[in-house]
Amino acid sequence: MTVTAPTGYAIEEVTLYDAPDDVVRPFVELAWVIEEEAVPEDPRRPFEATASRMRMRTSLGEQRRWAAWTPDRELAGQVVLGRNTQDNLHIRDMWVAVHPGHRQRGLGHALFAKALDAIGEGEGLVVQTWTNGRVPEGERFAESVGVKPGLRMRSSQLDLASIDRKLIVEWSALDSEGYRLEWVDSMETPDRLMPNVITAYHTMNTMPREGLQWEDWKTTPEIVREYERIGRERGQQRLMVLAIEDATGETAGYTEIFYDPRIPSVLHQGGTAVIPAYRGKGIGKWVKARMVERVLREMPKARYVRTENAGSNAAMLAINVGMGFKPAWEEVIWQAPVPDVRRALEASRPVA
Repeated sequence: MTVTAPTGYAIEEVTLYDAPDDVVRPFVELAWVIEEEAVPEDPRRPFEATASRMRMRTSLGEQRRWAAWTPDRELAGQVVLGRNTQDNLHIRDMWVAVHPGHRQRGLGHALFAKALDAIGEGEGLVVQTWTNGRVPEGERFAESVGVKPGLRMRSSQLDLASIDRKLIVEWSALDSEGYRLEWVDSMETPDRLMPNVITAYHTMNTMPREGLQWEDWKTTPEIVREYERIGRERGQQRLMVLAIEDATGETAGYTEIFYDPRIPSVLHQGGTAVIPAYRGKGIGKWVKARMVERVLREMPKARYVRTENAGSNAAMLAINVGMGFKPAWEEVIWQAPVPDVRRALEASRPVA
């Protein structure tokens, strides 16, 4: 596919790994614009918090990035092409961001086509991208390049200022005899709990995938350590609680949150899961309530907890709704085989 930038723009590949602040700054500023469009109620993420993500190198995946510049070297948009190097090797992630002042000019299509060219013609490759329901342009763009909704997720928010504390006390008292709680209070799992954490993470493979062409994600101690290293370098913190059966030492369930101390008002729910053999015992409610108790006690500046659930995940949605989570917006993961995307892009690409 021949890629032509719209008149007045130049598209070039850039590398931000280890880049100095003056090189990274335009990309951070574009990220601020995109984030404020989708979640205007949030405080702006500090420069270094965003820049560190763009500079990050990891053995778990690879990224390439293309930027669209105006003649005055204003960053009008970018596309990031990513792939995991451990699992789901057929997936190619595509993130396209165009500044609102430069939309409706074919720039998004040109950026998408540039990254698509770099994917090549490998058999069975699948393009994957995301949209936020608060930005309807994203969904229209996704449809125009041939990707299809694979998984619709409800993004929900818990307002800690109005939470039903009586309910949290009630759920916290659901201690099942024969189980204990173990806490991981940092981005470094103790060696003795590593088998339990791996079991917990593997259980996330039981979540509904709906139309996603995903294979099971595999977790090893090395992968956990690398994720933790990435989190520490980004300045991220984690709080995890594991429910463990006393008799066997096996994981029964878990939940975790991630947060950036520089943005203390917003906490992000990581995984929450109950191992299938232990479901129906109230363990999901128990660990979620105990987590909220600690947050209320130890994080006085926290205001919101955010989470995403597959729309078809009735069990977890019921727990979250019962706890007080309210729908905030919808996120969609879109997918399509590379040949389908090429055909759609050729048919829909505007004339430069």
